[in-house]
Amino acid sequence: MPLEEIRGSFRVFENSLRGSLQKVGFEHLQVGCDCASKYVQGTVAASYPLSKVGNGTSFFKIILQESENPCSKAGAINTYMFGKLAEECASVVHQGDIVVVAGFSMAKSTSEADGHCCRLEVSDEAGSTIYIKMKRKIKTRESTHQVCTRSSNTITGSETIAMPVTPSYTYTPLNRVKGGTIVNLYGAVKFFKPPYKCKGTDYCSVITIVDQSDAKLICSLFNVNRDALPQIYKNGDIVRFHRIKIKEFSGQLQGISSSGFAALTFDGAVGTPVVPRTSSKLFTFTDEDRKTIEDLRIWVASNLLNSAVVAKLSGIQPPMYFDLTCQLVGKAKLDGSSYLLKVWDGTKCPFTYWKLHVREDDLEGDSVLIHRLRNLTVDVVVYDNHVQLAKSLKVGTFIRLYSLHAKFQSPEDEPDVSYLQFHLHGGTTYGRGITSLPEGHADVEDLKKFLNSVDLMEDESSESPSEPENAYFTLLRDHQHFEVTALSTILNSRSPQPYRIRAKLRQFEPEKLHQSVKLHCPQCNLLCKHCSNPKAIASLSPLATQKDPLWEPTTIAQALGLVPLEYVFVMKFMLDDGTGTLNVYLMDCKDFFQIPASEVLTNNIFQENIERIMNKLCPSGTNLDDLPWLDCFIKSYYVTDGREQQICYRVFDTTIAEDV
Repeated sequence: MPLEEIRGSFRVFENSLRGSLQKVGFEHLQVGCDCASKYVQGTVAASYPLSKVGNGTSFFKIILQESENPCSKAGAINTYMFGKLAEECASVVHQGDIVVVAGFSMAKSTSEADGHCCRLEVSDEAGSTIYIKMKRKIKTRESTHQVCTRSSNTITGSETIAMPVTPSYTYTPLNRVKGGTIVNLYGAVKFFKPPYKCKGTDYCSVITIVDQSDAKLICSLFNVNRDALPQIYKNGDIVRFHRIKIKEFSGQLQGISSSGFAALTFDGAVGTPVVPRTSSKLFTFTDEDRKTIEDLRIWVASNLLNSAVVAKLSGIQPPMYFDLTCQLVGKAKLDGSSYLLKVWDGTKCPFTYWKLHVREDDLEGDSVLIHRLRNLTVDVVVYDNHVQLAKSLKVGTFIRLYSLHAKFQSPEDEPDVSYLQFHLHGGTTYGRGITSLPEGHADVEDLKKFLNSVDLMEDESSESPSEPENAYFTLLRDHQHFEVTALSTILNSRSPQPYRIRAKLRQFEPEKLHQSVKLHCPQCNLLCKHCSNPKAIASLSPLATQKDPLWEPTTIAQALGLVPLEYVFVMKFMLDDGTGTLNVYLMDCKDFFQIPASEVLTNNIFQENIERIMNKLCPSGTNLDDLPWLDCFIKSYYVTDGREQQICYRVFDTTIAEDV
């Protein structure tokens, strides 16, 4: 890493430095502060002999005294150097030299005797730069890799000269790591938990890595800055860890982030650009690193099986947990422990899914776009520890949801109806979490291209029947939030499911409407008489002995062990919405026609009313295009005839309009 001598006027140098960096006083230095664009300046009050840490890395310590506050307790700070930079500085830095440090990191001081609560850490890997103002000439080792860090600089007697030495790192295979050491590693991600807030102020990420030695290592990484943790997006990504501490816990070796820890992440797919992902602006990367990554990619392609289930909305098979890459189009707060994310991936979920009711004022996002995408977006509810991150996401961001749960669930007031719901449960088990994908990421670019190719007009016209010009002949009694589903989609969907459809009545049975009235058992929902358990007439004795007995038919039937049958309309409709046809049963006593089925057999007026209604719904000799539209709810269910199982469909919660 660069070691630079300040030649000529120090004031001229300082003015040039302030053009890109900001000077910070010692009293403002603290753990967690952003040091990327800052530098510190001080006089060397003391220096210590060059030494080595446990893994053989060179180590050099100096104490910097701030000239502005020489008597302050915080006016002096320990500065720790690692690697080649430590070796170079140890040979030229002396007491009384003025030192400027850029590209440093902060760590908590380990001794109460230190004047400052923190210490500076600089290293060749982190891209730190040391500027020295001294009378002596810098003596450096000859290096075939000496380059000027700013190629635009012209070397003159009054300008800064940079003479960096590219460091050489040794990487340890995972099967050779030992407890109590600090090592450098390469590995492929087998499992990871996206960064999450742990107890205290830190964020944590747990990562399991493997390599060609077939060994694995679980690493627990901590940082007060979430973005400073490795930017991993999927299993198979490749990581490079520098100065990771190896500890033994419960008989198993683990990697722990420690002082000087640094990480780079790379896409693990063969053929993708070798571009490091890191929050640091300064790092080393050589041709040898590139070769190591390419070798790991080839090994990953044939040896690492991705255990995570990745799916698109059109291909899910609930109940299931899966990873979803999508775009955020809207969001809203639900309560203190849950949050709503409206997302889409360009494909259409084939199941009837739950739509949450949120006030328009509470929903953040482009209302016009949300409406246009209403048939393609799904509502994801995130809980507990994921809420804070969900709030911070910007609408339009491309995100990845890990271990998203898709399951059918029935509302408390609708036990017979189930909807597909999407939940990101609290906790981090199985890697649950959310990650915001950066612009330029390969998966983002692929998804962008696909979303741009989606024809929203075609979706509205082909996936749903066109909006009829005439008024509907039916009314919905509930569930108005349901989106309309095409019959072609229903025919290819699993059962049981509820649907809202818009279709025309092509045909109905029986043609003689009085034959549609049948006796129906409300207990087993069949046309049978097998649910009764008749008792002797003497069973009425307890009822007769009551002071004021109720001789109602239902009371008498209950006493005699009988289940009264009721009259219902049983009809079969052939419905057509332009995308397909579907046979649907009507089994309703009075709600659909708003006429009691029991009265039709004895009342000619009611019979005439039903005939008039059916003639309007399906007039004989009329073309399909001229038939009226019906807005209906239907539900699918299984029927078994003893050997085979088939799917049937039935109308529910639908009523003929009063003016029909």
